[in-house]
Amino acid sequence: MRVWVVVVLVSFVGLPSAAAATFTFSVTTSSPVTASGITLSGDDQTKTFAIATSVAYTGSKNTAGWSVDAKATALKSGTHTLPALEVTSGVFVCGSGCTTPPSNLIGYPITLTTAAQTIFDADTNTGQGTYAVTNTYQVTYPASAIAGTYSSTVTLTGSTGP
Repeated sequence: MRVWVVVVLVSFVGLPSAAAATFTFSVTTSSPVTASGITLSGDDQTKTFAIATSVAYTGSKNTAGWSVDAKATALKSGTHTLPALEVTSGVFVCGSGCTTPPSNLIGYPITLTTAAQTIFDADTNTGQGTYAVTNTYQVTYPASAIAGTYSSTVTLTGSTGP
């Protein structure tokens, strides 16, 4: 029986806020995030895990919208790799002061690369307030995968503007 464990390290960067508005971004899921192990069966398999963030866009003139972006390194175990991580969904819950919910115009799934991509957004004139945003990530284990502990670093950033 071969078992895989995937470990994902998470880092984040908060970018400067728009003038006259307050914008804060943080990752609320503890790092590292570990996807459930699998038993290799000769069939393609997938596992999912979630990473939660907090976005607060408050104050006056906070109409620019905001986004959560992600990039990820390859899932590797020694010289072996798995297919790139995918973001399969994004949901939000109001924490406080929510006047206009985020519009989130993102189409899923999103295959992560080493270039940042928007995985959740609040279009112009939406997303005012404090929100918990949770994205679901998927790891794909092809039938030909080699057993091992695979890891990737996911970097999350938050910024104002659509």
